[in-house]
Amino acid sequence: MNKCRKIKVLVKGWGELSGCRGDNLGKLLSSNGILPLPCGGRGLCGLCRVKILAGETNELTIYEKIHGIKKPWRLACRVTVYDDLIVEVPKISEIKPVIYTLNIPIKNPDPLIKEIHSYKEIQKETFLYKQEHPNSLHTLLFNEKIIMTSPVKVRKILLVDLGTTKIAYQVIDLKGNMIIEDVLINPLVRYGSDIITRMSYILDDPGKLVEMMNDLHTGIEKLAREYNVCFILLAGNSVMEHIYLGLSIKSLAVKPYKPVLYGPFIIYTGSYPTLVAPIIEGFVGGDAYSELIASLYMNMSKPYLIIDLGTNTEVMLVTEDKIYVTSTPAGPAFEGFISRGSHIAFGGITRVWIKEIVDEKPVFSYSYIGSPQGLLGAGILSLVASLYAKGFINKSGRFVKGYANTDSGKAFIIDHKNNVLFTQRDLREFQKAYAAVKSAWRILLNKAGVNREDLKYVIISGSFGSALSPKDLIVLGMVPLKDEERIVISGNLVLLGLKIIALNRDYYSKYNEIRGKLYHINLADEPNYMDVWVKELHFNS
Repeated sequence: MNKCRKIKVLVKGWGELSGCRGDNLGKLLSSNGILPLPCGGRGLCGLCRVKILAGETNELTIYEKIHGIKKPWRLACRVTVYDDLIVEVPKISEIKPVIYTLNIPIKNPDPLIKEIHSYKEIQKETFLYKQEHPNSLHTLLFNEKIIMTSPVKVRKILLVDLGTTKIAYQVIDLKGNMIIEDVLINPLVRYGSDIITRMSYILDDPGKLVEMMNDLHTGIEKLAREYNVCFILLAGNSVMEHIYLGLSIKSLAVKPYKPVLYGPFIIYTGSYPTLVAPIIEGFVGGDAYSELIASLYMNMSKPYLIIDLGTNTEVMLVTEDKIYVTSTPAGPAFEGFISRGSHIAFGGITRVWIKEIVDEKPVFSYSYIGSPQGLLGAGILSLVASLYAKGFINKSGRFVKGYANTDSGKAFIIDHKNNVLFTQRDLREFQKAYAAVKSAWRILLNKAGVNREDLKYVIISGSFGSALSPKDLIVLGMVPLKDEERIVISGNLVLLGLKIIALNRDYYSKYNEIRGKLYHINLADEPNYMDVWVKELHFNS
């Protein structure tokens, strides 16, 4: 048992707290009711800022640098206490719930959409169009900058990450303040949990395209109406954007897997003007483009890797002169689609660890949101990492000890009461997704001639990824780095990118500049892809 070396933390205006050397300052303040941790202490929201007046702590972390924190200011949730501290906690007027996304403030907002005050600068033909269509959105090109104008007073914008199995969204004001963030299940899951199945539906019956498009529009329009927004920014993978736009998916279904159009697109969702982010290439859509915008705005040191984990996983390698991009159909295991899986919209187990070993069998503890009725993607990954680290499964993914024989075959029982278990077959499904991700980044690194050791950072994106532990990723060898400080769990980077586009119109016009640096790799065309994939089925390879 670790011995506790006592330390004292004097909080100005509150009094003295006691703790142990190595404690997390955020947890210490939160447990004493002094400072809330809106994002659960993951460094995403940037709202637990404190001033360290005296005492020894760890150095500034990458999360604090991303948020622009400079000493003596720190994010309490990122501070490790090494000695007695004197801390000042600023008065907190209001804390909004931040769940999934880096909450980086936008400096000097220059919104993409503005209220109309005068028509003097608008070209004659645009003015005439306005007279004929008084509720329309104008797209004007002035000095190579896109300016969007709204006929109503602008107050709120809806940002939408149109994922394959879930829809994540934020509502913001024109200063970038977040009003709400949440997720809901993509209504298209009734057509299958992956994009390939949905494409098959459409190819067999073209009428399904309109049916799916209407399903999506109805859901997004309902959100826009509920939060009384005036404008929508939306991004998704290439297939989801084609469906949302009502575009044919035929060219995406056959080699060389080309989009019909690249965008950006301006359409209506019901009566709400909607900007759909531009597609990069193949199955790498507007969601990946939005993530690139976010990473460029954060000014990350290059080269770095972005991995957006999900049913359709996008991987991007950003170097000084090129951006290598690819996508891989990782499958639905990351989204909780296993025998005892769950979905974030319903809640579930987010993290599992082995509390003790009794009679050579693991006894589990877990944390959850909503309900512990099933395993979420992050819970699955942490479970596999724990089992592998303790030797209950081997590198090839075979259960070797400590399992129970159930009606579902070999299984580890996570919770007897709620009948939550993890089977050998579940692990095989996870391995397929795991190997797809590793194969993608390994091939990108080889194409770019970048060694794993040369990478500055790995950014893990996606609401699934927001609950992951860098340590678990390292244990399984799922990322190319072994330094936790260089693995950035960013939450939903798509929504951050959309916020940047919405509030800084310069980033909207960067599309052509970025496109000139893109190098798209279609993994299916790589002659050694299957060999790499099979090899990467093994953990920590």
